[in-house]
Amino acid sequence: MSTHRLVAAALFFGLIGCAGIMKKSDPFSVREHDLRVGNIPGALHPEWKDSDRCTKCHMVWSWEFGYYRGWDRHGFVYDYYKTEPYGYKDPYGLDVAYNPYKEYYYTGWWKGPWLETTGSPEPSMCFDGYGKVNDGTAKPDDFDSPVIVVDAAGTGDVRTIQEAVDRAAPGTTVFVRSGTYRECVKLKEGIRLWGENPHTTIINPDFTGSAVYAANNCDISGFTLTGTGMNYKTYDFSSGVYALDCDSTLVIRGNIFDSNAVFGVLVESTRAGGTPENPEKRYITPKEALVNIDYTSYPNPRIIGNTFYVIGERAVYSIHSAPEIANNVFIGNVKTLGMTQHSRPFIHHNVFYRNNVTVNMNRSMPIICFNIFYRNYWGQRVIEGARPVIHDNVAWHSPYYKEFAEDGAPILYSPHPGDGEIDLDPGFADPDAGDFSLSAGSPLLKRAGSKTYGLVSGPGIQSPPVIPCSRSFAEEFNNRNSASDSLTAQIKRRLGAIVSIRLSYSLEYKSFMDATYDRFGDQVSAVVADTPVSGMRYTVSDWIMDGDKREKHYSSELFAGNLAVSDSGTVCYDGESLRVLSGRFRDISGAPDDPDAVAEKVFRENTGGLYLDYDQYLNGAIGPMGTFFHGYLTVFGGEVLKEHEEVDGCPCVVVMYPNIGADQRYLFYLDPGLDYMPRRLEQYYNRMLYRRIDGYRYEFHEGIPMPVEVKVTDYAVRSPHTGKVIGTCVMKVKPGTLFVTTRYMR
Repeated sequence: MSTHRLVAAALFFGLIGCAGIMKKSDPFSVREHDLRVGNIPGALHPEWKDSDRCTKCHMVWSWEFGYYRGWDRHGFVYDYYKTEPYGYKDPYGLDVAYNPYKEYYYTGWWKGPWLETTGSPEPSMCFDGYGKVNDGTAKPDDFDSPVIVVDAAGTGDVRTIQEAVDRAAPGTTVFVRSGTYRECVKLKEGIRLWGENPHTTIINPDFTGSAVYAANNCDISGFTLTGTGMNYKTYDFSSGVYALDCDSTLVIRGNIFDSNAVFGVLVESTRAGGTPENPEKRYITPKEALVNIDYTSYPNPRIIGNTFYVIGERAVYSIHSAPEIANNVFIGNVKTLGMTQHSRPFIHHNVFYRNNVTVNMNRSMPIICFNIFYRNYWGQRVIEGARPVIHDNVAWHSPYYKEFAEDGAPILYSPHPGDGEIDLDPGFADPDAGDFSLSAGSPLLKRAGSKTYGLVSGPGIQSPPVIPCSRSFAEEFNNRNSASDSLTAQIKRRLGAIVSIRLSYSLEYKSFMDATYDRFGDQVSAVVADTPVSGMRYTVSDWIMDGDKREKHYSSELFAGNLAVSDSGTVCYDGESLRVLSGRFRDISGAPDDPDAVAEKVFRENTGGLYLDYDQYLNGAIGPMGTFFHGYLTVFGGEVLKEHEEVDGCPCVVVMYPNIGADQRYLFYLDPGLDYMPRRLEQYYNRMLYRRIDGYRYEFHEGIPMPVEVKVTDYAVRSPHTGKVIGTCVMKVKPGTLFVTTRYMR
């Protein structure tokens, strides 16, 4: 069926949702593709062979962990499973390739009995009982057990760690002298693997695999574990320690996990039927991502007294597992603790400093208590049906949140089982030097005796190795710097002065690309016409914003080929929930109330077109679902380029957000003369321009520049149409209708 016929049919059945056409399809059975062909993941897509490393890593992450929704809000970033599209179609319910995962947030796919099993909010904690603490002073003669000494220089029993492990019987200590060991170590049960000093005893497999493959009844201690991440030849992930099906008899303590590109420790359960070693055979397809995978156990190793430094993805990642994570220091990591597939980690008495996300909870139920979160940029994130038990933590500049608002501010989450959170500066002695002891003036000292927050010290308790925080991968990833921080501070100041807005405006959208789709929603062919094949005129007679509250009276006219449909109604948003008071969508909800906190802010995808609000343009809309340049710069930061560029006769500061790779990037051209409002915004997909937002015209109201006209242009990105205009949208404010109330700006 051609696109315009498909759209028209959907229109007359009243099934248009804000993000596109909602077909009557089962989201769990719409795709039968199989990537498992040949020896290279993604072999069906040769166009990806020249992709940059970030894109390839995102692709494999999606396949490996079934995480196909992560980039939809960031623009035209694909799920790497479908056929390469000809072009991105604007979100006005017209010519949109059907996304069968649109209902990802609005179904109960992630639910299970674990949601009803809360468990104790204060389970027993275990800091000690593992034998001698590794303080970097041990010698081989200190152990009562048999000892095999490893020395790369040849003065020990063997030169490699693996040779020692292969010789060792259960109960043996493999003592590794200082040096760099470039190998992957595969443990067997009952081995104590002990490094002489964590700063000087290094296992670095050079991205050929995980540094240590753990086993039960093992003690892994005293190493720097590095050189793991993504193998771009085999499309494999590796970690500092890989703990598959390991129970609480495995303890990982007193180590430094340094500069691992993806994982520090990966804790995973075997899937029912066995987890294939071949990564292609264990990839989770988009179809499979919407069901709960069966696992055989809940691995629960203990990760005690380690330091995790500048890890790229997850310092510790839990997949259907329940590790105890305690007395560790996490500094400068991007996403620090992650969990999925109904994991239940016990996270207590850790320190988190200068990380990006500290705890990222996906459909899991962690217990999080007695930690200190200090100066972390995104704080603790609760998404996808997660049911955390959070109590008695110190959180300073590290908020708990469910999602980002349009301006980049976190949507806060109320900890459970109560408030219980202490919002204060803990007063560390010297965190940048790695000293997380409490200074004499710390307000937490007054609380000593009843509860201990952060690191615990005492006989038999492993302390994390001390290393200075000389860099933060989180800050580098986010392009956090004084230039971008200064710029966003001025933007926040200006937008924060707006109390209320009232106006009338219109949006006129025209689509020039007529595409056909297969039964999976992929574009299989396309024609770019000289005249519109579909379009929309959307008029708002009265739009009112008062703080977070909004109301609008709208009318819309849509056409596709020779068919057309019209609608009008009233939509309200009270800051939390959406109401459609009148119009054809009054009884049809594309985004129901979300008591389980699974969805993003509900008005991103909803009926009645609330996401077509004026504040997208006020904030410099960069994406169809309401993610704005202000939000991007606030949350992610950006690289402020040295060279200015003239746009419409105005010299603009150019800011680049490249953090999802060179293939997908955004450019912001901001006018200092307009308090850094945009003159142009650009988005790139596979290094090709697919969207440009420009043609801005502004009026000043109470000293604040307000956009009264903007044009959005979409371009094709696939041959033979590459570079052709496939859609335009123009926003215009009706003259004389814009009224702005502001508060005083200092």
